[in-house]
Amino acid sequence: MGRDRDPFDRAIAFMRERVATLAPLQGAVVSINGLANHLQISQTPVREALATLAGEGLIVRTAAGYAGATHDPTSLAQLYTLAELLALHAVSALGETRVALGAAQTATRAIDLVVDAGDGVALRQAYRRVAAQLTPFEAAAGLALSDDASGLERLVGAFDGTDMRARLQAVRAPLARRRRASTRILAIALGLQKPR
Repeated sequence: MGRDRDPFDRAIAFMRERVATLAPLQGAVVSINGLANHLQISQTPVREALATLAGEGLIVRTAAGYAGATHDPTSLAQLYTLAELLALHAVSALGETRVALGAAQTATRAIDLVVDAGDGVALRQAYRRVAAQLTPFEAAAGLALSDDASGLERLVGAFDGTDMRARLQAVRAPLARRRRASTRILAIALGLQKPR
């Protein structure tokens, strides 16, 4: 068996995966003691990991400790707006550089690849932070909006070519649709509404 990873790395990797794969935490208390016991590490690296994730907006620090970030339709729409602005800036910075998107399985992943193709480190980091905050809503967005296949097709086609207008529209469309559907996406993510 290999060397045990650093306790901080284990704690932060575990929490990132939980935030990404579970339904939105919506204010649920994050137990430092429970995480430390589950991961069989001390509370210090758990606290450090949670402080890092709070700095990234994935969870929040409260008077009682840490809790899941709480979203409403407006805050979710604002996250989609920010993701859209950052992605559009990345497209503009790319110019006519072609980006191979054939391996992307979803429009969201294709947009991630477009942003990653640029050379702006700060832009990539800002986009990744927003994308991480949106990850718990991605499955619900897929259920709420049935256009991901056509959106992916448009993205692949736009980035095989060099038409800047087509590229901007291909990136803007899926994020704008998610922004407009934020109320429905949130309701599906929280189990308050069934997808059509």
